[in-house]
Amino acid sequence: MQLVGTGKVRNIGVSNFGIKNLDILLNDPSCKIIPAVNQIELHPCNPSPKLVAYNTSKGIHCTGYSCLGSTNSPLYMNDSLKNLAVAKGKTVQQVLLVWGIQKGWSVIPKSVTPSRIESNFAIDGWSLTADEIKTIDALKDRFKVCNDTWLPIKVFFGDDE
Repeated sequence: MQLVGTGKVRNIGVSNFGIKNLDILLNDPSCKIIPAVNQIELHPCNPSPKLVAYNTSKGIHCTGYSCLGSTNSPLYMNDSLKNLAVAKGKTVQQVLLVWGIQKGWSVIPKSVTPSRIESNFAIDGWSLTADEIKTIDALKDRFKVCNDTWLPIKVFFGDDE
């Protein structure tokens, strides 16, 4: 908070804050600044609709990490996504990135492979239709790439679906 006052930082954000933890933060009397962003795991198999709606209601932007579902993701084998990608002349990864952007959040894919990085940037000039978005939204499988088992305390409470 003090850095924002100095002008050295324009915005501050949080990462992996669910509704419970955001409530604790925002209702604390010492909280003077609402986070500008909440960086959370977002992909069609972890869409977190309640958390996204909560963030939006508080003016907090969502940034999606693991937006491609991570290495060897089951998303890459999903027939609906593969068919959509073929119909668009794109990769499944490109479809996933555009889906996230059209949902209104930032996406931060990770790759160390130059060709994949270039492909991830090649998403300008096309979009998904409303029906295509609904098809992706309707994917039934649910999984998280990241969990809190490595932390000394539980931080994910399942309050995002």
